[in-house]
Amino acid sequence: MSIENLRTAVRGGVLLPGDADFDRAAQPWNTAVAQSVAAVVEAADALDVAAVLEYARRAGRAVVTQPTGHGATGDIDGAILVRTTCFNSIDIDAEQRVARVGSGVQWGQVQAAG
Repeated sequence: MSIENLRTAVRGGVLLPGDADFDRAAQPWNTAVAQSVAAVVEAADALDVAAVLEYARRAGRAVVTQPTGHGATGDIDGAILVRTTCFNSIDIDAEQRVARVGSGVQWGQVQAAG
């Protein structure tokens, strides 16, 4: 199963080694850590995440998530790196004291919304 198949499995962007923005997309926030991943998927929605997991299961590949580039590890050679920056919704119900924050939201966005 070719890693190229990811491009048709998801609606979000898929970057592979050799693509123009691959190095930028694979780079974690901690630039001292090198991550040698097989692909970077910028998931558009939960269906994309499910499609990546199904592809990875069939292909025998690990999946790693780093929504904003934090949590870097050098131990992910050949894995599929999933970015969830598109999951950037914030819903705050002050009356109910409930907040729903997407996994791609940065803390400054939460502070501004509160």
